[in-house]
Amino acid sequence: MGIPEASSKPGFDWGPSLSFDYITSAKCSLLSTSVSCTSTGSSAFAISPALMVQFNRLRLQVTVPFVDIEGPGTLTGALGPRKIVALPGGPTKRRSGLGDISVGAAFIILREERILPRIELAGVVKIPTAATGLGTGQIDYGAQVTFYRPLLTGVKTFGSIGYQRIGDPNTLRLHDGERATFGLDINYSNWGGGALLDYEKSLFPGVPNSFTVDPYVTLPFLFGSGLQVYTTIALTRLSPNHEVGVRLVL
Repeated sequence: MGIPEASSKPGFDWGPSLSFDYITSAKCSLLSTSVSCTSTGSSAFAISPALMVQFNRLRLQVTVPFVDIEGPGTLTGALGPRKIVALPGGPTKRRSGLGDISVGAAFIILREERILPRIELAGVVKIPTAATGLGTGQIDYGAQVTFYRPLLTGVKTFGSIGYQRIGDPNTLRLHDGERATFGLDINYSNWGGGALLDYEKSLFPGVPNSFTVDPYVTLPFLFGSGLQVYTTIALTRLSPNHEVGVRLVL
């Protein structure tokens, strides 16, 4: 589950969001003139409504996804985007249903000051509510420290350092590990864009850790809402699951 930025203003705030994500187990690499991808047989589409409520410094969020998966893979992961993992002997036909619900919380430790950035402590738990063949059936959880620092009007940097614990399915051992991000965000009215540099320890034994860049653009939509389109491109020869998505912020 992505943990969105909390409001730095004191008091009560709330808001829904809706995301549409397409995830594949393709391996993608950034070449000199193009992006090269090869498929390993699984793909997933997720529709994820979420609700955020904030009480002064504390923010709570619940995400309830509906997923559709084709191939032998299932979804796992706590921090950042979900990953596709393939279980030996897993179902290969298309199936769909309720995915794993995520519950997250974040607390603003330090508000912005003239020199210091805003700092948040956040955590998320993925609950194994998915139907058979859609999730690993295990609890995943993670925690991270996030900072936000405005540079100019409408321009800010942000980043995080975190660690996630991944539950092992009965037939597959996955690695726990650290994750770190650093990004730049630009906004003008309802228009915007930016990019996120993402490091994550590999979930799989013998597979290199991943470094990706995640560019995105934010477009104005109906009634003051924003439409964010993003993708993932690997900076190394082996990458994590490729992902493209659209997120509607209401």
